[in-house]
Amino acid sequence: MDSLTIQILGVCISIIIPLLFVAFVVNDRNSRLIMLFFCWGVFAGFIAFIGNNYFGGSFEQQARITTSIAPIVEEFAKALPMLLFLLIKKQTSDNEIIVYSALASGAGFSVQETIYYFSMTSGQMGDLLTLVVRTLTTALMHAMATGIFGLGLMMFIKQRYILLPLSFGLLCISTFLHALYNLLLPTGAVVFAVLIPIGLYLTGLVFLESIRQKRV
Repeated sequence: MDSLTIQILGVCISIIIPLLFVAFVVNDRNSRLIMLFFCWGVFAGFIAFIGNNYFGGSFEQQARITTSIAPIVEEFAKALPMLLFLLIKKQTSDNEIIVYSALASGAGFSVQETIYYFSMTSGQMGDLLTLVVRTLTTALMHAMATGIFGLGLMMFIKQRYILLPLSFGLLCISTFLHALYNLLLPTGAVVFAVLIPIGLYLTGLVFLESIRQKRV
């Protein structure tokens, strides 16, 4: 492995191991699960780095990596452990943990990605401002893209006969939103890029609250 790959792997280790200590001390099962999915998200950042370099390594693919290759690789890496929920035969009425786990995976991924891009800067004060803006926007985008996958699983987890094609469809939606965000970000329509994850976040809050109200 080259030095950059080792540095990214080192970031994974330095973040994941302390969180694993805390996760296994926490008694609440759902809290532990969310922390474990956050750890996976951080590791998924490393997987995506390897995958993006592999599939986008050629000169012809460089121009396509942001809008075509990276969204597919990254969304697959983030959502992969969500398929474990399909193995749970006994489902409860409260499946919101699926959504929270998906959000945690996306948020964990954004930590790794943000650290990577910040390491590429000169470390000036202006770079810190860029880091804050990137954290506020891209972190929410990654969380919401994976959150859509989790939300779909939560809604249809009992419909076993459609879960596999549904999972593929949800992955396509997540990838599309991710690619659209990357496509709009460097253009004059950057405001719309920022509004996409914000709108999804607010819509998700309203939707989850309506589910809770029906459950009461």
